[in-house]
Amino acid sequence: MQDVTIEHVETIGVEAPLDEPFGYSQSWVETRTATLVRIEASDGTVGWGECWGPVAGTGEVVEEVLAPHILGENPLHVERLYDRLYDVGRATYQTIVPLPAISGLDIALWDLAGKLLDQPVSALLGGQRRERIRPYATGHYFKPVEGIEAQYEAICEEAVANAEAFGAIKLKVGLELCGYGPDEDIELVRRVRDAVGDETTIMVDANYAYDRKTARRVGGALEAEGVYWFEEPVPPEDMDGYASLRETLDVPIAGGECHTPSEFDRLYAMDALDFAQPDVCIVGGLTPARRIATRGRDNGVAVVPHVWGTAVAIGASLQLVATVEGRPWLEFDRSANPLREELAVSPFVASDGHVSIPDRPGLGVELDESALATYRVD
Repeated sequence: MQDVTIEHVETIGVEAPLDEPFGYSQSWVETRTATLVRIEASDGTVGWGECWGPVAGTGEVVEEVLAPHILGENPLHVERLYDRLYDVGRATYQTIVPLPAISGLDIALWDLAGKLLDQPVSALLGGQRRERIRPYATGHYFKPVEGIEAQYEAICEEAVANAEAFGAIKLKVGLELCGYGPDEDIELVRRVRDAVGDETTIMVDANYAYDRKTARRVGGALEAEGVYWFEEPVPPEDMDGYASLRETLDVPIAGGECHTPSEFDRLYAMDALDFAQPDVCIVGGLTPARRIATRGRDNGVAVVPHVWGTAVAIGASLQLVATVEGRPWLEFDRSANPLREELAVSPFVASDGHVSIPDRPGLGVELDESALATYRVD
């Protein structure tokens, strides 16, 4: 095994236009995209990873800036290679580190290492603590409809269906995108609570729609509705705002999909989070996500990864949550995404209120080559 080396790195951009757009506080989504990373070892074994963000430019960063620094290396030395990629990214860009691009490489390296060692990635990350996990349904995005009543009705209908299937749902607020405000956000949560009943777990995600004052007012209303957590209430840069809201509100505070590893350290030090939500396709991959999870445990913060990508992202997230202590959740995106449903030979499904964690080597995800060809963009 010591003779096996990293021989080739390739990125594959994939894109799927949607039949109908959907919105959240920051924008409307009309197309689902991802950049997949394929790493091939000298013995022909292949590992897959995924980068968050637009296709444009991501492949060039991976292939031209980062990949040359891991070619010829032993693919089992994943954490050392992550540290090298991080240093290369910082030296290249100075003010930023291209963490989403590094994410795709790091995830692919873990997948490759698992396949070479004939073990699931969870075994390499410290050992699988569970065989399945409870999901909550993300969706309930804003619809391209006329009038606030039509918006309430469409979202409530979707929420009822997901509540029946999962028992736990995450709503979006930030209706300013549609011309409304926080009063309508609060009313939306009330309508959904009435529609799904008290037995359904409800999370609420603002995608940093508010300033501190507004977030405090909305958060107070969410407490009255028994909301499980209030996610990204203020912009990610306002970490003092996170800490202030956690101190003054009873509803738990969640966040992290927009934060770097070092920012998680600061959030932990400030006691700013109840739930930490690193995304393995954003934060730099499984290597930093596991470190964030370990520090979260040491600081008494539950870790529930943010997940919004293809089956590669879901598979990597499952391998991480398989190792996390406690009783974590899996974010299970139910919004329109042909890439999530069609790129995998066997898409992930929820059955009997749980999603199974693959125990096959690597991430446990097999990609459909014909679907890759269909959605590939050059």
